[in-house]
Amino acid sequence: GANIPFLKDQNQIFPQLPSPLGQVLATFPLFERIPLVDRASMVGLLVATIDCLGSDDETVREKYDRMTAHDLFIRFGLSKRLVDDFIRPTLLVGLFKPPEELSALVVMELLYYYALAHQDSFDVRWIK
Repeated sequence: GANIPFLKDQNQIFPQLPSPLGQVLATFPLFERIPLVDRASMVGLLVATIDCLGSDDETVREKYDRMTAHDLFIRFGLSKRLVDDFIRPTLLVGLFKPPEELSALVVMELLYYYALAHQDSFDVRWIK
């Protein structure tokens, strides 16, 4: 008889890799409209997320909670193009507010949950 693996995506090109490497490889071709230099600026958000969510110090989280997401993106060097073309629309859909009205902490928790911690539970379809 035929062996049909129920839990494996037959169209999966890349093996599931640790975050964020898995996301970068799996989604790389989906962001053709955003130049590579702009995509690379996302590293700043990863650094901020590690600083904030990787700390047991409550004062660190409070610092990010008082900061707007907009200020976070500027402070950590995210490109305007990346924010305007990807992050802002994602936040408007996910949290129904623009970065200027959101706590940096809330945004990092949202992005961590969907993009890093539960990458195989979050399936996005991009319009070409």
